[in-house]
Amino acid sequence: MRSNHFLDEVSSYIRSKEAKKYIEAELKAHLHQAKTELVKKGYTEDEAEEMAVRKMGSPADIGQKMDKLHRPKIDWKLMSMFLFMSVTGLFLFWFLFKDGNSFSVLKQVYSVTGSVILACVLLFFDYRKLQRWGWAFFTVGCLILYQFQFSNVFVHGSPRINIIGLLSVDSIVVLPLFLLAWAGMLQSKKMNVYLAAILYICSAFLFMVTVNLQAVALYSLMVAVMVWKSGLNKRKIIITAAVLLTACVSLLLISLKDIRAYQFERLYAFVTPERFSETSGYMPLKLEKLIEDAGWIGHLGSHRENDFFNEMMTDFIFVTITYTLGWAGALLIGLLFLWMIWRISRIFQTVKDPFGKMLVSGSFAIFTAQVTVSIGMSLGLLPIISISLPFMSYGALSAMINAFMFGLVLSVYHKKDIIRMKKI
Repeated sequence: MRSNHFLDEVSSYIRSKEAKKYIEAELKAHLHQAKTELVKKGYTEDEAEEMAVRKMGSPADIGQKMDKLHRPKIDWKLMSMFLFMSVTGLFLFWFLFKDGNSFSVLKQVYSVTGSVILACVLLFFDYRKLQRWGWAFFTVGCLILYQFQFSNVFVHGSPRINIIGLLSVDSIVVLPLFLLAWAGMLQSKKMNVYLAAILYICSAFLFMVTVNLQAVALYSLMVAVMVWKSGLNKRKIIITAAVLLTACVSLLLISLKDIRAYQFERLYAFVTPERFSETSGYMPLKLEKLIEDAGWIGHLGSHRENDFFNEMMTDFIFVTITYTLGWAGALLIGLLFLWMIWRISRIFQTVKDPFGKMLVSGSFAIFTAQVTVSIGMSLGLLPIISISLPFMSYGALSAMINAFMFGLVLSVYHKKDIIRMKKI
């Protein structure tokens, strides 16, 4: 059998066009090497080619094995858990509001449906096409943050802008852009620790102007994890981070004189909420009471008796879950989140593409921070801030951002074996 016929038969069993190209090149190189060695031993060109092909084995067996090994794969475990958690959050919201605001339920249905569609679209999208646009994503993200300065709409002191007049969003909306931006920029040969520090300071300042501490914290953690996991010099990263941290602490100490009494009270209320039971300590004490009263089986039939329950479908959704489903239900949800975090970390370890690793590490940082802070805050382990619990909290923005990250992670996993073969 001639080598070209052999390669054609092997390729006929491989379904991925991209994988087929690299497998053909790899097999062709092996055949050429084997043929060259046989010619040196005295065989003619035709004899050497036929013997080299024969030594390769059955083209059908090789084609089937290569197809199974290198075809794009879907992480069905993570995808199934993403769908399960999305549906669970939607069902919980419907259960709590089916006799209340039907419009809110309908909005949540649209949000979850849209997030699932977005994740599925990104799953089959070739994320590598986004790598060269890192600097463009960073520029667009900064320009959007700059637009918040001209907003006339404020919620809890934080400006918001409207997207096509349909959705009012805060500055956290640009996190996906900066995720793509840093993943791409960290692959640039021009990037170094000092340039990364300058870019972070400029963008973090724009975040600070939007008075959204949640967005600043998530963004800072994302950048820190991605820079640390990049190929930049670790020693320089530690020194630069120490300098930035020292500068931040110094500025904080200088600004203490401008902090108002009620802001100090919020900090004190976290440590001793009983002293401020009528003001800043009221909510922590109320949450603690709900957690204690939940028991192992919860209060499915009496959850609507709480007049403040509707307000707890966003930041304090985990308290709602605990009170409704009991400690057993809350423990199950917590373990499912823990499994998702572990699964994403495993994907990071198996991915070889540097750009893909940056996308997974940034998504891991944002998702883990949201889960940790939201649950910790609900259990009284962390101060109360405004942060959503992925898949569970009400709101389209949170659903879409988390769907975007999971779609990217699934897309990276989808291509990981093809990229590994390409590098070989």
